[in-house]
Amino acid sequence: YMVLLPFLIHTDSSEKVCVQLTHLNESVTLSTTLEYQGENRSLIDDVVSEKDVFTCIPFSLPKTNSTSVAFLTVMVKGETLQFRSRKSLLVQNSESLVFIQTDKPIYKPGQTVLFRIVSLDKDFYPMNEKVEPKFFVDPQRNRVYQWQGVELETGFTQLSFPLTSEPIQGSYKIVVQKSFSSHVEHSFSVEEYVLPKYEVLVKLPKMITIKDVELPVTVCGLYTYGKPVPGLVNVQVCRKFSHSSNCYGREAEAVCE
Repeated sequence: YMVLLPFLIHTDSSEKVCVQLTHLNESVTLSTTLEYQGENRSLIDDVVSEKDVFTCIPFSLPKTNSTSVAFLTVMVKGETLQFRSRKSLLVQNSESLVFIQTDKPIYKPGQTVLFRIVSLDKDFYPMNEKVEPKFFVDPQRNRVYQWQGVELETGFTQLSFPLTSEPIQGSYKIVVQKSFSSHVEHSFSVEEYVLPKYEVLVKLPKMITIKDVELPVTVCGLYTYGKPVPGLVNVQVCRKFSHSSNCYGREAEAVCE
């Protein structure tokens, strides 16, 4: 015989235990009992007469206050055949996977913060549940706004919050309360608008000859965060005056284009 069952069981989800019996020479009674939170539940109690049997019994467990242990007992009885198997199961409450996403990481005073909350079950399917999103601001940790009992539709909701014209600058956090002891946080920043800094890179050959018809010059403007700077570039190339009898003060005769 063989008993198949997961070691970890999640509450409020469909689980199953499978029993395989082979080479039976007589009819037997197959019974399966689940012991959980001081109660015994009979999952199956049936007479088996086939020579080879493979059956799976579905079951589910209610939520518990903390991680606990359940016991599953499988018994097979016949005229000459009898055996008993008792297995322990670790039981944990099903926890949803909650994700928070804002439309951007940095906001300016007076802008509106758009954010969404997504909830998935352990199999990554949308999960409808009540959540409680709240705003906090650092470093003072003042609560700015709060929603009560937000319902997720198909595991998703989208909310918004307008910033004042003179908000406290710094790092804000959106806190979503999943349960009394579990929450998810997401941070974003509020900063004053400043002109973005950029640098100009000029690339040209170290040396050219009199046979060169063209002088390749590359000018690239990049913001500090890596994006290109749009705009117009005025490039001037000069050839300094040089002669074997060069005297001081003749630099004005340089050629520029």
